[in-house]
Amino acid sequence: MKTFTLAMLLSAAFALPSAQALAWGQEGHRITGYIAQQLLSPQAKAAVDQLIPNADFAQLALYMDQHKQELKQQLPGSDQWHYNDEPVCNGVEEDDCPNGNCASNQITRYSKVLADKSAGKAARAQALTFLLHMIGDIHQPLHAADNHDRGGNDVRVRLAGSSKVSNLHSVWDTALVQQALNGANEQSWAAQDLKYYARNIAGWQSGKVMDWINESNQYARSEVYGPLSNFSCGQAPSDVAYLDRTYQTAGAQLIKQQLAKAGARIAMVINQALQ
Repeated sequence: MKTFTLAMLLSAAFALPSAQALAWGQEGHRITGYIAQQLLSPQAKAAVDQLIPNADFAQLALYMDQHKQELKQQLPGSDQWHYNDEPVCNGVEEDDCPNGNCASNQITRYSKVLADKSAGKAARAQALTFLLHMIGDIHQPLHAADNHDRGGNDVRVRLAGSSKVSNLHSVWDTALVQQALNGANEQSWAAQDLKYYARNIAGWQSGKVMDWINESNQYARSEVYGPLSNFSCGQAPSDVAYLDRTYQTAGAQLIKQQLAKAGARIAMVINQALQ
């Protein structure tokens, strides 16, 4: 089995983005990376530079998606570390963390690795990279929710203004993120997003991982599934849901907030681990 090395990580940091559909989309993960890096404490910045010189969080945040199949071979079950399958409806049972393979369990695990000064440099660099991605993922509401529809992947939707049929998960991963960006430079947009929510950052940097997942799950219930006219508990609808302009505008605004939250909480976890 090939082991994780710093050389692999550094080469990945400068790799061209994969064409594969990614959780939060490439734009979303890069934005959370930009925001998190701006919120690092001086001590954490110095420690990160020792682990990964000239680290670019925006690129490192893509690693788990760009190398998903490779990681699946090295770390069986790691393809499930991007989400928690929390039920959308009360009374509907879900195995939200089979064999410990879910985002909440692995975020806790790798936070401890990052904080462990006796762990090897490569192990801690890997932990940092995984945390950048997994904490970002759980702020996408459909990475904290499931309705026996593969996190919305089986829910067919059509956006107002488009004739293309897509799926609910990809809309929240990518389409609404792109609407929120509206063609802006990602790094500049991230700086503006951070400025817009500056007063909220301290309040967001609190709680446990499951608190954040439960919060995202509530958004999935109220903002993602709730407005769907064809929603039914425990199953994907057979017909195509129409997402009107109101839905899209509200979704893009929620995403703006969730990306800022994700960046703030990534920084919180890293700052605490590297204090």
